[in-house]
Amino acid sequence: MDYKECGENESKLQKRFSVALSRDEYGELSQEILVFLAMQMGVDYITNQPQDALRKKLGDDLDHQVALCLANQCVDEIVGREDLPAALEPVVESMAGYPEGPEFTFEATVYLKPELELSSYEPVALALPDFAVSDDLVARNMQAIVEEKARLVKDEQASEADAGTRNVISLDTKKCGMQVRALTMAETVYRIGDGLLPPQIEERLPGMKPGDIKEFSFVVKSKNFLGLEVEETMDCVLHLIDIVKKDTPDVTDDWVKSSIPGAHDVEGFRTLVRESLAEKARVDYDRAKEEAAASALAQRLRDLDLPEVYYDYARAGLMQNISAALAKQGIAEEEFYAMQGVTGAQFMARMRMRAEEVLRQGLALDALARHENLEIGEDDIFCALRTIAPGSELETRRMLEMNGRVYQLREMALRAKARTHLLDNAVIQLAQSA
Repeated sequence: MDYKECGENESKLQKRFSVALSRDEYGELSQEILVFLAMQMGVDYITNQPQDALRKKLGDDLDHQVALCLANQCVDEIVGREDLPAALEPVVESMAGYPEGPEFTFEATVYLKPELELSSYEPVALALPDFAVSDDLVARNMQAIVEEKARLVKDEQASEADAGTRNVISLDTKKCGMQVRALTMAETVYRIGDGLLPPQIEERLPGMKPGDIKEFSFVVKSKNFLGLEVEETMDCVLHLIDIVKKDTPDVTDDWVKSSIPGAHDVEGFRTLVRESLAEKARVDYDRAKEEAAASALAQRLRDLDLPEVYYDYARAGLMQNISAALAKQGIAEEEFYAMQGVTGAQFMARMRMRAEEVLRQGLALDALARHENLEIGEDDIFCALRTIAPGSELETRRMLEMNGRVYQLREMALRAKARTHLLDNAVIQLAQSA
């Protein structure tokens, strides 16, 4: 592979390269990509002939996808050779000479991270709540478990829904005649103020009597795929089926033995709850400590002045995680915005603020790593892979290599090492929990 810097860079945060591969290099490397794609997609093929099988599945776009994948691999290698602090995914342009030309050529722009300095490299001081488990907390959680196991019976004294009643409701919501799954439920116990339903629905519940049915509509605003704000009408049918109350059992040794797995008496029940709370408290404490330390370090950076593409990239990463989580639950983004009581534009503004904080924390960790001369080895790389995909470390590494994303893996490993250094040296002041 031959490469060189080309043209005038638009800023100090960009480097542009022209790259060329010989016919033989392209043939050998593209074959590896074809085999990897076939294995990844579960496509059967005759030995050393994955291209025909893949073309049946991917069509004429196969050659372009392979060339783009190979270009990203080349840029990844350049980033490693030149020790470039790559910030975003590289932009590949002007690909030519594939699949049959005398040489494969392209140009690529690499966006760089600014090498910023912190105002101080002294250990951060953190004020965190004590994670000790109090007797009162144990008692409250024991009672909550008992409440969960209580039977629901008809509340004879409640005549209509209000802020104190447990309401058995069904809700049917449609948008343009299509079911909105996130706002559709059958025989669900709901209390006013739970926050699981948008206010446009919840405000209809007070005053309803068992058997009442309300039909109504409300409008939510969101942005379509063109970025234009649109209004969408939600058509709802809300049915208050009944009002119930809990019939809470008395906590005795006999009840614990029959109802609480792993406990044989009340004292054993108390011990189980205390141990569970202590484990959760430690996890919550470690998470709070990590976030507080990264935030405190980020405050030592001067104001960021980055091109907007950096914030867009960070926000896109956050949105990708949210979209994946929503897809698992079968919830559309518009429905999610409605549940949050915000418009798409308002939610994106929140994500812009969060993206800036993510950038600040990452760049602050980079600065700490440089100051402390931290370096990563294979053990650090493996730890990063284990964080990404526990149990599938080798497969994940191969996927990152084939997609030209090794620089992201190395960044993750180095920042994790910097974060560990930060936490190990942090000065902690514990405050007594209320």
